[in-house]
Amino acid sequence: MRKKIFRTVALTMAVIMAIAMVIVILIVNHHFITVEENRMDTEAQLAAEGVAYGGENYLKSLAPHSYRLTWIDQDGSVLYDSEADPVTMENHKNRTEVKEAFTDGTGEDIRYSVTLAERTIYYAVKCDDGTVVRIAETYDTVGILTLRMLSPMLVLLILSILSSSLIANKLSKDLAKPINEVDLDHPLAQKTYEEITPLLTRIDKQNRQIDEQMEQLHQRKKEFEAVTKNINEGLILINMNQEILSVNEAALDLFDLDKKPKKITDFTDDSKFAGLISDVMHNYGAEVILKTSDITLRADASPIRSHGVQTGASILVQDVTENYAAEEVRRQFTANVSHELKTPLQSIMGYSELMENHLVDPKDCDSFARKIHTESCRMLQLIDDIIRLSQLDEGNVVDVNTLNLKDLVNEAAEAVSAEAREHQVELKFDIESVWINANSRLIYEIIYNLMDNAIRYNLAGGYVKVKTRRKHDEAVLEVSDNGIGIPRESLPHVFERFYRVDKSHSRATGGTGLGLSIVKHAVQLSHGRITVQSKISQGTAFTARFPAVQK
Repeated sequence: MRKKIFRTVALTMAVIMAIAMVIVILIVNHHFITVEENRMDTEAQLAAEGVAYGGENYLKSLAPHSYRLTWIDQDGSVLYDSEADPVTMENHKNRTEVKEAFTDGTGEDIRYSVTLAERTIYYAVKCDDGTVVRIAETYDTVGILTLRMLSPMLVLLILSILSSSLIANKLSKDLAKPINEVDLDHPLAQKTYEEITPLLTRIDKQNRQIDEQMEQLHQRKKEFEAVTKNINEGLILINMNQEILSVNEAALDLFDLDKKPKKITDFTDDSKFAGLISDVMHNYGAEVILKTSDITLRADASPIRSHGVQTGASILVQDVTENYAAEEVRRQFTANVSHELKTPLQSIMGYSELMENHLVDPKDCDSFARKIHTESCRMLQLIDDIIRLSQLDEGNVVDVNTLNLKDLVNEAAEAVSAEAREHQVELKFDIESVWINANSRLIYEIIYNLMDNAIRYNLAGGYVKVKTRRKHDEAVLEVSDNGIGIPRESLPHVFERFYRVDKSHSRATGGTGLGLSIVKHAVQLSHGRITVQSKISQGTAFTARFPAVQK
């Protein structure tokens, strides 16, 4: 604004000064001509009087002068001229000033020479004898006069421009100062030009509206940050340039970042994530699963629209490691259950179909019936184990009592004694009274399954040894054998569902592959922990530890 005022004032003053100079030149020129005409009139009258008394001799006697003097006869011929020979001069009867003098007594005319850029003023006076005396004087034209005055004019113009600039600068400062000093936060608090009062009133009104809106935005921002800060899901907001507008701590933690990145692409270099961003930037919602070495993430991206136009996108990130792992376990469990149930059912269907079609020798019918019965028992055992494992997964164990491990070991030993004799395995015990707070059925299932496994995966003539003792604040249950052992690479997997080290041996012994999974769940629900050690052909030892209590 100040520059505009300065330019306007300076230019206006410069134009005014230029116009003033032109007007002055024209006025001076007109004044000069008027003065010269009056002077020439006086001198012409004097010359006419002199001619009346002295004739040509009078004219010749005049001292040299700056003007030209001509004496013209009544017929227009030149009688005398101060600058030329009268004989060589043409008749002047038709000259404007001469004709006017013969008619009116005086005459004048101004003639211009474009070539010489001069103007000549002619003034004629009629004498008493009828002749005419004419005075002529040559002057510069206005243009030549202006050129001759150019240097002082330029000096004057420069001084005018400088002075106008100084005045314009001072004026612009004085005009802009009250406006520049206006406090836009409180526009009505000080006095200024009356002309801008409506504008300041409007600014004040808008300031109040903006303050109210900023307060609302600040409040909403605090609410938004409070909500996003306390949620476990990561939330990222981006604009159309993929620049991050907002990100909560959960998102940084999920991507293992220490500080807020500038671009969404800085979160991860996973191609799936890049594809997700590309889709949402094209106004499509998308979802991907991102796997890292530690966790599994699900990223759900949705476009953000305003008045029908996409302005950005939101990305919701969740840690689905447990859910994804549980889903994987569920799918694997379902596949394994289907497979495990299908095998005995196929055997039962095959044997029964042969018997139904009388394709079995009568003496083999008893053998076929026993096989059908064996497979049915195996399938029933599998179903029982699946049901029991599902119950353990739900964790609905509520009955907790103070139990003696020694009593439960004796109870389980009685249950597996017949099986031990059948497999020619000796049962050995080194047990003492150790008390724990737990559910009796869970502890019994732990002892029973460990002893049952030790018998099944043993050799004829082998042994199974069960020990109970208290060590510090823990009750220790150990079931060991000198059977076939477990390979080192299989040890991390023995507690997995349906995992079998030797599938052919498991089939032969009737195992379901769920016994150790039941043991693991039961130990966890009893607030204990279990470990396994084994060597091929030397045997295996399972050790379960529980918090011990005093009886």
